[in-house]
Formats: sequence, C-alpha cells, structure tokens
Amino acid sequence: MLLGNGPYTKNDFKIALLKSSSVVVADGGANAAHREGVKAKFVIGDMDSVSTKVKALYSKDEFCEIDCQDSTDLEKCLHLVNAPKFIGIGFLGGRLDHELANLSALVKFPEKKFILIGSRDICFLCPNLLSIKLPVGTRFSVFPMSSIEGASQGLKYPIDNLKLNPTKKVGTSNEVVSKVQLSFNHRSAIIILPKKYLTNVLEVL
Repeated sequence: MLLGNGPYTKNDFKIALLKSSSVVVADGGANAAHREGVKAKFVIGDMDSVSTKVKALYSKDEFCEIDCQDSTDLEKCLHLVNAPKFIGIGFLGGRLDHELANLSALVKFPEKKFILIGSRDICFLCPNLLSIKLPVGTRFSVFPMSSIEGASQGLKYPIDNLKLNPTKKVGTSNEVVSKVQLSFNHRSAIIILPKKYLTNVLEVL
C-alpha cells in the first residue's frame, strides 16, 4: 500500500492494509500512518510535510529524502519501490492540482500495476488488454490522457472506431452489459469504476 497525505476513509485504509504486504508512505502520509497506529516500511518524498514527532520514529535507513521539485511524492514512490501491485490511498480528493498530478503518474509509470482509491471510485491505467467481469449495469468510465483509439466488448456504448481525446471526446458514464474486454493502441486510458469493485480489478491486473 502507498499512503499519501490526502483524505481517505478509515474503511479504505483497513481494506488496503488487509490486501497489502507492506506500507510505504509519501511524505506527509507518514503522519497519517502514525494516526492509524502503523509504521511504514519507508517514508519517501521531499519531507516538507512530515511532523518532527513522526520523523523521530524512523531511522535514517527508513527515510528516502529526495529534494526534487520536478516530480511529485507519488512519482518518487513509484520510481523507487517495486511490488507486484500497488494500492494507493490519500492521493485523490484533496487539492485538485495534486489529484491531477497523481492521475498523470498512472500514465508516467505504465509498468506499475497501480490502483488509486478515492471517496467513491477507484481508477487505474488500462493494461494492454483488460478482461474483467462486472455486474451488468456497472458504471464504467474511460478517460483518455492523450489521443487514443481502442476496441471494446461488453460495453453499452462501444468505443470501436472512436478517437478519444481529453479535449474532444472522452468515455465517461459508459455501462457494463456483459464481460468487458478492452484494448487501446497505446496505454494512456484511465479506467474509473465504483470502488466496491476493487477486488475484481486486483484479480485481473
């Protein structure tokens, strides 16, 4: 689990913790981990948000201070940490500029299997081929982070022969009608689903 300094619910923290083998925090996320009674494996970031009290709980080897303003704390974590999959909380729902930067991080690190959890939804970068079973009627949104084309099965509004673009045509509020299969000509599509389907996504990423 990656924990940021933004808002999250107690239930989301509990679920993410249960599904994770370890916790890594991004900068001020160390304060949040302390409030939850959890000590992170590593604290990564420029350390401008970690309280003095919390800093004292960690050794130098557990601190990865990177004084670079050209990348976000989430990007620093994704650059340094390797894991089969990541669940991120505390990265959505706070400041809008931070939220947008964290969404862009999904596209910047396509080799990472990473799910962000927000107040209502989860989002992740669509893999080369996404094949997932969801209940009929599930809201299924596709947001292109660049100009892309793709093919789909199982969606009420197929994306075949469409040119998706963040400034022209996006794929929000689509709907599942059967097993979904989705692919794009390159990987810059963010999939947004209700967060109750976190387990479904973890199983297929």
